[in-house]
Amino acid sequence: MMYGLLAAAALLFALQFLFNQQYQKSRGDGTDSAVTLSLYMHGISFLIMLVLNGFKLSITWFSVLMAVIYAAVVLGYSFASLKAFKTANLSVFSIFAMLGGMLLPFAYGVIFCKEEFNLAKAACVILIGAATAMSFEKGKKNKGNMKYYLAVFVLNGMVGVISKMHQSSPELAVDSRSFMATVNICVVVFCIAYQLIVNKKISRVSLKELAYVSGYAVCNGIGNLFCLIALVSLPASVQFPIITGGTMFFSTAVSIIRKEKPSARTVVAALVAFAATVLMMF
Repeated sequence: MMYGLLAAAALLFALQFLFNQQYQKSRGDGTDSAVTLSLYMHGISFLIMLVLNGFKLSITWFSVLMAVIYAAVVLGYSFASLKAFKTANLSVFSIFAMLGGMLLPFAYGVIFCKEEFNLAKAACVILIGAATAMSFEKGKKNKGNMKYYLAVFVLNGMVGVISKMHQSSPELAVDSRSFMATVNICVVVFCIAYQLIVNKKISRVSLKELAYVSGYAVCNGIGNLFCLIALVSLPASVQFPIITGGTMFFSTAVSIIRKEKPSARTVVAALVAFAATVLMMF
């Protein structure tokens, strides 16, 4: 069941990149655009989590602290990803996001949580690293924007680390849906404060943009919820390589369906990442 949740989460994360990309094309990639995306996306996600939890919300000081840090990381990631999309297609962007999302929580789990480091895990990380190296396409990189790609790498990885920290403290943590709802409301508060201070008003979105934001919210919110639920039973050093390999595979599949025509190397890289994911499961 946990592996099924991770496979579903990987597909949802691949689809969220699509909605993010379409929003950026419609709204632009500035700071205001990123804040507006985060405001509406996390507002919708908060409502989804509240409904799924039967309109109950559990809170502890530890969960609130983790949620505030998580929210700050998410806002940074949102801004960096919109900037990164200026020069990266869907499959290339996912490389930076997912490699960071794998390596940082993997290292945290092994080093700080004393999770087992075995041959299967080592082979999985090496294969996904090789898949990442093969995925770079000529003409898709811009040295001037490399800082945004690196920010995407680090910030997406920190999301996994914070999630693991929260789920590893059951005596202080709340249920997964309450935690995600708290994260979402923290992001909403930050975004509203920013817009009122800087713009003196709260930005509106068009119906088309609201559709993109809603799609992003469903994919991101449910995907992160599945990851939190799985983290209760699975080590971070197992879960995040699976999420990474699965998302790379699904992202490339979505690119092909959308006729973005990824190179043969990118397709091979996706297959290698898929093989690594299967290896980790068994």
